[in-house]
Amino acid sequence: MDGAYRVTVALSLAQLRLEQLHQDGSGPFERCHRVDAPSLVYLPGSPDRAALGCFGEPRSHRSFMPFGQAVVVPAHVPLHVRSGGFGPREMIVMRFDESRFGTLTGIGPASEAGDLAACVDVRAASVAAAMDRLAIELSRPGIARDTIVTGLGLVVLGELARHFETVRSAAPGRGMLAEWQIRRIEARLAEDDRPPPDVGELAALCGIGRRHLMRAWKATTGGTVMERVEQAMFVRARTLLAADRLPVKSIAGACGFTGQGAFATAFRRRFGMTPSAWRARARAGALN
Repeated sequence: MDGAYRVTVALSLAQLRLEQLHQDGSGPFERCHRVDAPSLVYLPGSPDRAALGCFGEPRSHRSFMPFGQAVVVPAHVPLHVRSGGFGPREMIVMRFDESRFGTLTGIGPASEAGDLAACVDVRAASVAAAMDRLAIELSRPGIARDTIVTGLGLVVLGELARHFETVRSAAPGRGMLAEWQIRRIEARLAEDDRPPPDVGELAALCGIGRRHLMRAWKATTGGTVMERVEQAMFVRARTLLAADRLPVKSIAGACGFTGQGAFATAFRRRFGMTPSAWRARARAGALN
C-alpha cells in the first residue's frame, strides 16, 4: 500500500494551485492516477529511481520508465505507477490552469506518445532551480510570499513550455544521448565521495567529445550539462548542511566551489538564503 499524504502548505493563486505534501513511507504497490488539472510533481533532492511510470495503457513492462525529480501529469490521462516502496518524503504539487497550460506546452489528453514519455522525467535544470526556490518560499510565510510564489510558478510554466518545445523539435534519435549515456552521467553525479565532474569527464564516460556532449545534452534535455552538474551539487550541499556535521567551508569544497564566499553567493541566488540560514531552518524543522 502506498503511504498516506498530509498537506503541510496549500495555496490557491491566480491560475495556479500549490500544495506541499508529506507522504508516509510505503511498501511495494502498483496503482493508477488520474488528475483533473495538469500538474507538476516535484521531489526535492534525488528522485526515487525504483519508481516507474507509464501514461496510457501499458503494452508491456517496457512501457514503464523511471520517474525523475520533476514529473508532469497531464489532465485526464491515466498514469500507471509501479514502486518497490520508499521512505517518508516531501513533495510539491503545482496545478495549472488547463487551457493556459495546454496552449503554452502543447501537452494534454491528445498528446502523442513521445510527448507523454517526456513527462515522466523532465530533465530541465531551470525547472528544478525554480522549484527549489519555491520550496523555500512555501516554508517562509510572510510579506510578498504569494507574489514571489506566483512569479516562480509563471517561470516554471514558461520553462516547461521551452522544455517540451526542445523535446518536440529534436529529431528522434539524432543528436541526442542514449539512455545508457544518461544513466552513466546520473550515476557519476550521485557519487557523493568524489569532487564534481567537469564536462570532459562526463564526455569520456559517454564515449564522445566535449562539444558532442554539450550539443547532445541540450538536444535531449533542453538545458546545459553544467546546469545539471550544478543542480546535483546543490542537492549534495543541502544533504550535507542538513546532516550538520561539516563546517560550511568544507561543504563548499566538497561541492566544487573555490571558497565559502562563492558557495554562499551561489546558494543564496538559488534558494534565497545563505547556507548557514538554510542549515538553521533545517535544524529547526522549518523546511520539513
